[in-house]
This record gives sequence, structure tokens and C-alpha cells, in this order.
Amino acid sequence: MSSNGDGLDLVQRNVALGLPGAVTLAPLWRRLVAQILDQVLVFAPVILVALALGVRSSRDVTDHAFAINVAVITVAFSYDFVMIALLGRTVGKLALGTRVVRVDTAGPVLWSSAAIRALVPLAAGVIPGVGAFASMVVYATAFFDRRRQGWHDKAAGTIVVMHRFAVTR
Repeated sequence: MSSNGDGLDLVQRNVALGLPGAVTLAPLWRRLVAQILDQVLVFAPVILVALALGVRSSRDVTDHAFAINVAVITVAFSYDFVMIALLGRTVGKLALGTRVVRVDTAGPVLWSSAAIRALVPLAAGVIPGVGAFASMVVYATAFFDRRRQGWHDKAAGTIVVMHRFAVTR
């Protein structure tokens, strides 16, 4: 069995953390890079929508703020929800070799859990005045959690693991 450096083998460590069997939690740097890639993919269609609305300046952004916000929320939710529900991973997670799984079984994420996982950061993001910061906090909480769960993972009952250790469909 592999060791994680502190003398406990992987299974013992996971039992202590309340995690299933031999999963390996994804390193936080992989999660961060995957999130950045996913954000680029989400914002590409939003930029196209903004251009289609005639947005050419910062004043135009203000004039079309509601439509742009609706586009961001719709694209971000659809992307994350569908990809996690169907594949257990987004394009960013695929590129970085990680997968989202259920915390109790390491199996595929339920559709309802995928929806909750996608909604939590978006709900934080719509708080007037502090939305962007609140959304980042949702993700950043993984840096302070022993199971590397952000608030969105805790709400959905999920963890992010290295792909080779996930139970596949």
C-alpha cells in the first residue's frame, strides 16, 4: 500500500478522514489550474453573447449588465452541472487528471449533487457588492479543509480525487 509520508498508508489515512478506500485526493494546485481553465471556457461564450448584444466599451457593459450576468450564470451552471453529472469531470479536470466523486462511495456524482455543487458558488457570486469575493471564498475553503472540500463540495457531498482512483461509470 502506498504511504503518504506520515507513516499511515492511504487506506488508514482515508478512514481517519472519513473517505472511501484507496482514493487519492487531488492536489489543490491541480484543482486551481483546472478551475482557471474552466473559467476561460465559460467566459468564451459569454464574451460572444456580449459582443452579439453590442458591447464594445465599459459603458456598454453597464448598459447590458443584467443580460451579461444571466449569460454568465446560465453558461457556468450548465457547463459545471452537465459535465460533472455526466462525466464526473469538466474539461479542466480532464486536463489535470482529476475527477469529482461522491464522498461516501467514491462513485459517480448524483444529478442532484451535481446541481448543488454548481449552484453554491453561483449563489455566492450574485451577492451584491461582494459576489466575486464570496464565490472565491466558496472555492478557497478547500485550502483549509482536511478533505480538501470547498463549501460547494461539502454541500454536494463530493470530493475531488485523482482520476485513476475514482470508481468509473
